[in-house]
Amino acid sequence: MKEYTISGKQANLYGLFFLIPILLVYGIPYILIWRAPDTDIRSSILSVVVANKEIIQHMTIGLVILIFLAGIIIHELIHGACMALFAKNGFKSVSFGFNIKALAPYAHCKEPLDPTSYRICLMMPAALLGELPILAGWISGNILLMAFGILFLWASSGDLIILWISRRIKTGWLQDHPDKVGFILITDNEADHTKNNPYL
Repeated sequence: MKEYTISGKQANLYGLFFLIPILLVYGIPYILIWRAPDTDIRSSILSVVVANKEIIQHMTIGLVILIFLAGIIIHELIHGACMALFAKNGFKSVSFGFNIKALAPYAHCKEPLDPTSYRICLMMPAALLGELPILAGWISGNILLMAFGILFLWASSGDLIILWISRRIKTGWLQDHPDKVGFILITDNEADHTKNNPYL
């Protein structure tokens, strides 16, 4: 068995570096699509905000906080649902909680999963809460969908880091680490990954 983990502090620190690339990669196309004609970049941003003035005016701090908290809960539920889908024992193998060290909620699978299934579990919240709203924002011009998508794509940065770490693992089993951000690789030649496993 081999651990592939990062600390909660590292995950939060690395996550900070994701924000600017996400804003550039997804924000610039949105501005280019929905800006007023023949405007420079500064005026383009302003024109997009003005076009969404009515929507923005209806937002309150309380509503923003509520949407954020709901998104975080849904993020972990998506993780948990995917884990339950691939785990032999379904939701019996899934637990939810809050990691004080990482200052983040989590969904934890007690069963090892094959690499493909594990990676699907990692990337689904980013796809459903990040990429999908961003795509809808590009199509509709709705700035709140864009903001929601960018926020929750950024919130998935820890998952994306672990996804990248696992990219070359094709065989064996990946076991969610119970205390750290990451996983334990259990190789195929380790006779039974359900026996003598200190992480289960």
